[in-house]
Amino acid sequence: MLKKATYLLVLLMATGFSGRIQAQIPYDIFAYIQSAQPGSGTVKIKQNADITNMVNLHLSLMRNLKGIKGYRVCIYYNSGQQARSAADQERARFISRYEDVSSDKVFESPFWKVYVGDFRTKSEALKFLERIRFDYPNAFIRDNITVNFPR
Repeated sequence: MLKKATYLLVLLMATGFSGRIQAQIPYDIFAYIQSAQPGSGTVKIKQNADITNMVNLHLSLMRNLKGIKGYRVCIYYNSGQQARSAADQERARFISRYEDVSSDKVFESPFWKVYVGDFRTKSEALKFLERIRFDYPNAFIRDNITVNFPR
């Protein structure tokens, strides 16, 4: 996290803080916070405009990401002519048993795979792997994979 913040800070310095950044920001979170909501109080934020610009730029960049790096559990992988339909069947079987857990079928040449769960830490993935171990004895954890943002 600190590495990303440092990278963002260097990026902001390289592009020149004020003038150019202001034009790139499509959304102002501080204006939204300070906007009057019916039935609520008012919020006033006093801070340097560069801080506002930097936070809004960070939010804008994070919004473009599809997810974060984390861990998923692979319950199926295979190649061949029947692998795609078998992956569909395995995913459907998983959803019927664990409907509260996200799942995806992906093709990573030459394998069709079914990944389940979106875990930020390896310990969360290990805990879930133990939960499904009886139904999926060959399941394993895949790390450094893009997972969906928490809901």
